[in-house]
Amino acid sequence: MKRYEIFLPWIIACIATVGSIFFGEVQNQHPCPLCWYQRILMFPLAIILGIAAFREAYRIVYYALPLSLIGLIISGYHVIMIEIFKKKSACPRCRVEGLSNDPVTFPFLSFCSFLVLSALLIWIAVKHHRSKKL
Repeated sequence: MKRYEIFLPWIIACIATVGSIFFGEVQNQHPCPLCWYQRILMFPLAIILGIAAFREAYRIVYYALPLSLIGLIISGYHVIMIEIFKKKSACPRCRVEGLSNDPVTFPFLSFCSFLVLSALLIWIAVKHHRSKKL
């Protein structure tokens, strides 16, 4: 796992990016402003983590982690506005129809992606900091 541990965050970022582009361009579901902020933070992660994965550059974690944490905060705020305060006007276009009886929201999917990315990046940073590779 040592050599390939940076690949998992890259794969997650790629899946989130491709999914976002698919729903935006192919399904023609245009994102709201808060969704755009989340996209702005996710798209570079796919590139940055891809470069890090192929070059085994673990120091990139220090550049990727702030993007992931800011995305986590924005998507968390977005989920709270939609799910807890039930502000449908906050994001009327952010529902993923057809996945279940209770529609999943794009911000929730984004929150899950940023949460897993942040956890993995923190784990990689701690692991490599202890072994003095960062």
